[in-house]
Amino acid sequence: MKINNSTISLNGLKFKSKIGLFDFEKEKGNSFVINVSIDVKKIIYDDSIEGTVDYSNLFSIIEEEMSKEYNLIETVAHKISSNIHSQIKNIKLCRLEIIKKNPPIEGSVDNSSFILETTS
Repeated sequence: MKINNSTISLNGLKFKSKIGLFDFEKEKGNSFVINVSIDVKKIIYDDSIEGTVDYSNLFSIIEEEMSKEYNLIETVAHKISSNIHSQIKNIKLCRLEIIKKNPPIEGSVDNSSFILETTS
């Protein structure tokens, strides 16, 4: 059997973060949802965590950046992706989506989002 691709994903990660251009966004924060998928170069199928990506480590990398203050979700996405590539070995591709709930736009908008794909 030949394995063409292996992808590990975490979806619907929820954070309250102080990310935004406006002072009230930095003071009150906003709700964000993150979806991340990682294509792994090689998984060792020996039923040990050492042969794959540890979900809790991946979550911690994202949580650390989401706890900081930024102006733009684009910047946060780049920081998270850079940290994922530097801290987790064996990554082929990282696809990260940051969804900002209730963006400060006049009108009825559920969310805004930014998607970043990076390779090693």
